[in-house]
Amino acid sequence: MSASSTKKRPTFAQVKAAALRNVDKVLAHWLPKGKRVDGGKEYTAPNPTRTDKRAGSLKISLSKGTWCDFATGDKGGDLIDLVRYIDGGTDVEACNKLADLLGVTADSAPAKPAPAKSKVPEWIAIQPIPTEAMNKCPVKHRQHGTPSKVWIYRDDQGQPLMALYRFDLAPDEDGKPKKVFAPLTWCKRSDGETTQWRWQGLPEPRPLLRRDELALRADAPVVLCEGEKAADAAADLMPNYVATCWPNGSNSWHKADLTTLKGRDVLLWPDNDDSGKTCMEAVANKLREVGAGSVRVMALEVFKRKPTVENEGAGFAPDGQWDDGDDAADAVAKGWTAAHFAELERSGELFGLIEETPATEQAEPRPKAKAKPAAKRPAKPKNDLMPGGFRLTPEGVFYAGDDGEARPVCSPLEILARTRDDKGHNWGLLVEFDDPDGAKKRWNIPARTMTGDFGKDVLGPLVDMGLRLAGSRSGRNARNDLQSYLGGFDSAQRARLVTRLGWHDSAFLLPEQQVGVHSEHLHFYEAGSQLPPISEAGTLEQ
Repeated sequence: MSASSTKKRPTFAQVKAAALRNVDKVLAHWLPKGKRVDGGKEYTAPNPTRTDKRAGSLKISLSKGTWCDFATGDKGGDLIDLVRYIDGGTDVEACNKLADLLGVTADSAPAKPAPAKSKVPEWIAIQPIPTEAMNKCPVKHRQHGTPSKVWIYRDDQGQPLMALYRFDLAPDEDGKPKKVFAPLTWCKRSDGETTQWRWQGLPEPRPLLRRDELALRADAPVVLCEGEKAADAAADLMPNYVATCWPNGSNSWHKADLTTLKGRDVLLWPDNDDSGKTCMEAVANKLREVGAGSVRVMALEVFKRKPTVENEGAGFAPDGQWDDGDDAADAVAKGWTAAHFAELERSGELFGLIEETPATEQAEPRPKAKAKPAAKRPAKPKNDLMPGGFRLTPEGVFYAGDDGEARPVCSPLEILARTRDDKGHNWGLLVEFDDPDGAKKRWNIPARTMTGDFGKDVLGPLVDMGLRLAGSRSGRNARNDLQSYLGGFDSAQRARLVTRLGWHDSAFLLPEQQVGVHSEHLHFYEAGSQLPPISEAGTLEQ
């Protein structure tokens, strides 16, 4: 037997650690046509196992070595997996190839423990941006070309902090317009040796738009919108207000610096969808917490009327159109003017209410008043957030990645709460959705199934019960997004599952509501079956 055949090979752990330390060399060898993306955190290249003409779908984490091809769903946990995926063969063969490339032997010194990951990013935004840098601000994006609009976020003195580019792209296959946002900041590398423009945003807390105008018009009321285009339109419609917004839309309100609005009178203008309304409810609570002078919300019901001109003044007619997702920019497009808003403000019709009910407050009994139906379920705590990038609408679940494009995932799927038994075991996730016939379905997804074969253990039962995946995307892509949607849910909301309706201690449980108080919120659950059609009606007097 030759010496070479008995030579002891390095362990998987040794090769894995060496490959990660030399990740650039490994990727240059097996994926030579790639490049760094996402602020230098990831590497992307054409997939050599397919006929890729350009990079984009295959991405490798430079800090972890994990990788995924988002076009096919193929993924792995380290660079050994990646080499086996590209070259074929076994894990042992892939490990040996990496060891030969990097000169790793069984006698190689064990890798030192990786230092704790620094919280300092590789590239740090310089605030404010120097004048000489602003004079060299890029006018085009390397991928999306010339922007349709650019906004400059500034500090209180008017100095620039960040540029935000908007790109209006060709409509998708369904004819819906596509838009992409790209933040641009002037950054220095963490070693301090290099400065350059980077397509990345600002760290938290992020500034509001027009902070300089907020400082200049310190006594003016403020109208707070969900996006820059809406804020521009609101500025035209409500010139007595300072119109502003925060970066990155409804899912990022909690990353904004709302302390700027301390002491200010704020009017919230939500987009006309569930996401917008839920977002602004949370923003309202935060504004009260930071000490806003007053907080009111736009009464979106006014847009059910049509703006007209009467005797050279503002008038209103019935049958107005206010579509799902509409905002201030849509109001301008539909003929609303500053005169119409001035009239609505004068009459008081402009303002709605955000309900606040102190825990100690109880309504006085009104014997002959018609009883209001109990809430379907208690509102989730306002600090509960959708998993990053996800949005639940009446049309379905959508995911918006770094490019800002909203991609459909599945039909509407609401996550109600985390569940567990009375001993704190058997955790799960309670979800609810309608099947194609409109029948409401509820399923408690055992937490353990999320760690196994997601397609078989989670997606299969959901589809069997009537959940629909987005038909405009590949099954693997929609499946991966759905797994991220469920796996990313984190909430203080807890529930106890019960398998019968009726009395449970001092609470009476109906299919979709709990009447009375219980130590925990109760949910009726019967293994994905259709909820029985029981509801509240009438009054005790009847």
